[in-house]
Amino acid sequence: MPTIFDPIAAVYDQWYAMEMGQLVDTIEKDLVYRLADPQPGQRMLDIGCGTGNYSLDLARRGLRVTGIDISPAMLEVARQKAVQAGLELDLVQADITRLDLPPDYYDLVLSVTAMEFISKPEAVLARAYQSLRPGGRMVVGVIAGESPWSLFYQEHARQNPASVFNYARFYTGQQLLDLLPKGERTLAKGLFFPPDLPNFSSPKALELEGKAEGQPGFVVGLWQKV
Repeated sequence: MPTIFDPIAAVYDQWYAMEMGQLVDTIEKDLVYRLADPQPGQRMLDIGCGTGNYSLDLARRGLRVTGIDISPAMLEVARQKAVQAGLELDLVQADITRLDLPPDYYDLVLSVTAMEFISKPEAVLARAYQSLRPGGRMVVGVIAGESPWSLFYQEHARQNPASVFNYARFYTGQQLLDLLPKGERTLAKGLFFPPDLPNFSSPKALELEGKAEGQPGFVVGLWQKV
């Protein structure tokens, strides 16, 4: 069955070839990895792995990665990239809302810019949390609600009926943490420059990022299982 991301799978990674996309990816990974603290040999589950941006990077770092995504087209891109890079990881096409996860198994559960598109995030996060071993970490990064970035994507969706963002729900940092009131919770924030920054350049964007003023465009929640 086709999914909303299948039609854009072939062009999805073009974002990471752009100057802004490269900078956004760097900022987001810094925040995610600061909370995730990934270590070689850890078992990791990547929920909504897409074309493998995090799954492949963490497999390259020596983690034992399972990536799950509902889109076969996105996963095919990830598989091709894994073969080209000579990386071994388990990529599974499945609907995470219907998938049973082994309890007390993973050292790290990760989900980045996927929870916005999941219909039952509370249930998914509850099951993912149970799949963590004691002391394990679940890290979820999302485009922040009530931010210039989510407003930008919402406007794009209004103008383009085919946009995947017509299916997105955006969460503020507190709303993200409230999806699962369990464990030891921490929040990190980033992307303090807007997506429509005039005359964009990385130095200009990083200057605004350093000031950390206004609404962040990206928030990351950490749940550590106790």
